[in-house]
Amino acid sequence: MKARTVFVVLGLLAVLGCAGGALKKGDPAPELVLESLDGSTVRLSDYRGRPVLINFWASWCAPCREEMPELQKVFAAQQADGLVILAVNTTFQDRVEDVRRMRTELGLTFPILLDRDGKAAAAYRASAWPTSVFVDRQGRVHLVQVGPMSWRFVESVLREIR
Repeated sequence: MKARTVFVVLGLLAVLGCAGGALKKGDPAPELVLESLDGSTVRLSDYRGRPVLINFWASWCAPCREEMPELQKVFAAQQADGLVILAVNTTFQDRVEDVRRMRTELGLTFPILLDRDGKAAAAYRASAWPTSVFVDRQGRVHLVQVGPMSWRFVESVLREIR
């Protein structure tokens, strides 16, 4: 298992190294098509016209665990206004049972997607957790934030893309 993880991480680093750097403001957000923790298929394009926050995370990541209640707070306050949060678990480095446990422990109600092969993280050039990508209503990248965010920070960025 450890050898497999090492190869996956090395492969991702190679892909990221060839990807031409981080996504920039105004870049089209790469399409996501991932299975949710509940078994449905979720596509980023289904949310065109709505502000979307994509958050790459892992259950073993302490800053991710710290950030999740902040994201839940924003989601609870702004879901009725159209906010979409897609929490993309880096399942290629995680275990689904740990993801389920964390969702229950923290009372998370936004969709949790499973990046089982690391392709979504590679497409978004995410290599540290948490990494968040704010996508505007036109499907363009507005901001990429590496590291945990407070609900105040998230709300301030969302005001910019409303």
